[in-house]
Amino acid sequence: MNDAILIIEDDETLRFTLTGFLTRKGYRVEFAECGLDGLERAREMRFGLILLDLRLPDIPGLEVIARLREFDDDALVVTMTAYPEVRTAVAALKAGAYDYINKPFDLDDLDSLIRRALETRQLRREVEWRRAQAAGDAAPGLVGDSEAFRELLATTRKIAAAGHVPALILGESGTGKEHIAQSIHRLSSRASGPWVTLNCSALPEGLLESEMFGHEKGAFTDARQAKKGLLELADGGTLFLDEIGDLSPALQPKLLRVLETQTFRRLGGSKEIRVDVRFVAATHRNLPEMVRSGTFREDLFYRLNVGSISVPPLRHRKEDILPLARHFLGQAALHLGIPIPSVDPAVGPRLLAYRWPGNIRELRNVMERAAILASDGTITVAQLPFGAPGASPMPSQLAAETAAPEDLSLAAVERAHILRVLSGAGGNKTRAAELLGITRLTLRNKLREFDPGAASQEA
Repeated sequence: MNDAILIIEDDETLRFTLTGFLTRKGYRVEFAECGLDGLERAREMRFGLILLDLRLPDIPGLEVIARLREFDDDALVVTMTAYPEVRTAVAALKAGAYDYINKPFDLDDLDSLIRRALETRQLRREVEWRRAQAAGDAAPGLVGDSEAFRELLATTRKIAAAGHVPALILGESGTGKEHIAQSIHRLSSRASGPWVTLNCSALPEGLLESEMFGHEKGAFTDARQAKKGLLELADGGTLFLDEIGDLSPALQPKLLRVLETQTFRRLGGSKEIRVDVRFVAATHRNLPEMVRSGTFREDLFYRLNVGSISVPPLRHRKEDILPLARHFLGQAALHLGIPIPSVDPAVGPRLLAYRWPGNIRELRNVMERAAILASDGTITVAQLPFGAPGASPMPSQLAAETAAPEDLSLAAVERAHILRVLSGAGGNKTRAAELLGITRLTLRNKLREFDPGAASQEA
């Protein structure tokens, strides 16, 4: 069970009191002084429960709940208010809060409320898992009709049932690897436990190690108190290591040890901590090639690769393009609060003819854009960013080079892939960088290597 609690409260005395009390009760506590800071922390980390003051200095607590629901439908929120009006409590519950408590309150009453809330969530997850097991459901977002998709689901279900076995998901960027990882968790016996994610490419090596293993007080300059790492927070559940191919060589043997022993030490600590965690990793990189080049440990690769899933690119499962497009269009309409737009008959063939270098992620973004731009409630070819009137053309010299290269060296293949994605994005460098999973600056530097003149053109 996730024992991390976020306190969003502007009263310093109450924050201090709650932090001390809940820490002594065994919870890991983070806090924020305003609503926007609290939302940012909630985006960075999944909390077991959020204690939220309804009156904050920047935005109302009810707005915090609404914004929280946009990226975490499952957030467990208990509101605190010094204005015990019935309508205030009702508004909080309608907005999605689990319960509320009136200030001033007894700390033991708060402790009972928190325990009840966490136990209720645990029971709900167990029920959801049993229902999913009975129905054979996968995670939301897995949509398709193709034979490749059905084989993918069958493999996912088999690996999910394997319990403790690590899983490695391989595939191009945007193919839905995280949805597959979530399915493995949801369809496994660990579904009632925590689901914790860590992007191995998003943090510097030192910070990544601290996030994964945690640290003791005084382990480094800014370590003013002990902190549990994501390994501890994932105890009893699943830890998803996204972009495992970007894990530094220094951290690879440390991860291997945890995989083999299920024990580790916090930074600056001497105590061995034992956890029960299932590891699911994903990458768009060619790990066998990285093993041959010596940039990824062979023993770590084989340890992760016990349950292997290869996710096919969207261009290899064309039967799924239109079902996915309808699915994303419905999601976009719901999010925008508009009726689902109708689709001009000419749109389907155009979607099927496109190669989708950004895969499912690109298709989702295209349908969201089309829903926003749809005139008179109808999506036409004009709303598609490729092959449409007014679409930004690819510089001709570079466009001619997007075909598969005769030179099969790694540099040539990388060049062709980058130019193909840029072409598919209509020459928009920001969009292409997002699809490639790199920064816009990195893309500009790559283009400068390919063609100094092209890199200077702004999308």
